[in-house]
Amino acid sequence: MSRVFQREGRTGYYLEVPVPRALWQKGSTHSIVRKLGNTRREADAKKHAIEAQINRDFGAKLNTLSLVEKVEQSYNTEQLSKLPQEEKENIRSAYPVDVDEEGHPLDKEEAALWLSLDGKSTWHQWVNKRQVLEAPSKSTVINWKSRLKALSNWAGTDYLSDLTKRQALSYRDHLISKGHTTSTIINTIGALSGFWNWGIEQEIIETNIWIGLKKRLPQEEKRAELPTDEVFRAATHKASTITAQRKDKDYQFLIQRYTGCRQGEAAGLRHCDIDLKNKTIIFEEWEKVVNYEKIRGGKRSEKQVRRFKTGLKDERCLPMTKVLFEAIKDMPLIDGSNDPIWPLRYKKTNDSWGSHWVSEYRNKYNLASHDLRRYVITKLNLAGVSPYIIYEVTRQKMEGMSDVTIRYTRPTTEELRTIMTETLD
Repeated sequence: MSRVFQREGRTGYYLEVPVPRALWQKGSTHSIVRKLGNTRREADAKKHAIEAQINRDFGAKLNTLSLVEKVEQSYNTEQLSKLPQEEKENIRSAYPVDVDEEGHPLDKEEAALWLSLDGKSTWHQWVNKRQVLEAPSKSTVINWKSRLKALSNWAGTDYLSDLTKRQALSYRDHLISKGHTTSTIINTIGALSGFWNWGIEQEIIETNIWIGLKKRLPQEEKRAELPTDEVFRAATHKASTITAQRKDKDYQFLIQRYTGCRQGEAAGLRHCDIDLKNKTIIFEEWEKVVNYEKIRGGKRSEKQVRRFKTGLKDERCLPMTKVLFEAIKDMPLIDGSNDPIWPLRYKKTNDSWGSHWVSEYRNKYNLASHDLRRYVITKLNLAGVSPYIIYEVTRQKMEGMSDVTIRYTRPTTEELRTIMTETLD
């Protein structure tokens, strides 16, 4: 995300905009810095226009600009609706909109350009702008498109900025009538509300119509209880036992079992992330071109990306408990290699890891992958461990936690090891 800041020893305010990862190799810097002005008021007035221009430049280099964005760039403006009327007519003449027998435009991009001249933009354009601005993960973009497309289909239009509060209430009722769970509805409203807040910042939406819509929703059924300790013990024993049928231990399962990490955090581990000498596991984001061999299909070279749910905030170094170390100390690791341990568990379409592998947990172990995370958090919580320590282990925030206290809570590796050993082994 971009930020406005002051430089030590200099006057005025500056804007820093991160360069998209795809452009890192084309330049020597990972961010662009521009001076906004000498006062905060001047900086606030100029920030949006300068940031928009920087992001249009990024889009041009990435060749991801739509027709509307290309025209915006050629006129050096963030909104075509602000152009003089004469210029608008010149654009309409250059891009005439042809229609079919029913009056529907034949070229959607040209039709979108005309509407942009009147200050209208589609949800597709919103997503494109946010992609250039924030460089989100593939799964995040897929989630955005899924939520906005469903709303668009219900509303019967791709232009969503004019939706009213009454329509938002009707859409919430529609989701309820379709049988969606309360948690799904809350997640949907949260995602849409986040987009509307972004639209307000970009001056393409006036009001967030989704505020307050999470209240008074149908009460959701109580979440199923965790499997018994006997089930966890049997599953752990099975995962750590080699038989004639099971040639290798299920190291991913064991790491999830004793750390409470998410499936993607475990499945995307690299050889260098597991330090058997110091008995630690590092969880961090990475991306690289990986050469590996498929079970069927021969050798393959593929760019693989590992991102976390809340980004860099989820990066951490966890100690191994004594039991976990004994369970995984025979892992076939390659010293010094930063290749993923299990490259076949990567899914390129959304940069996810391990979904197919953990889908077998029900049949193998009589529990779900997420039960392992719930189990660790439950055990730590029942043992009276501070929620801030639980956050250090699992990166799971609990209601009422202070962000300031989170930043200042810094237990040592050995302190974490003691707590995890006493509670989880």
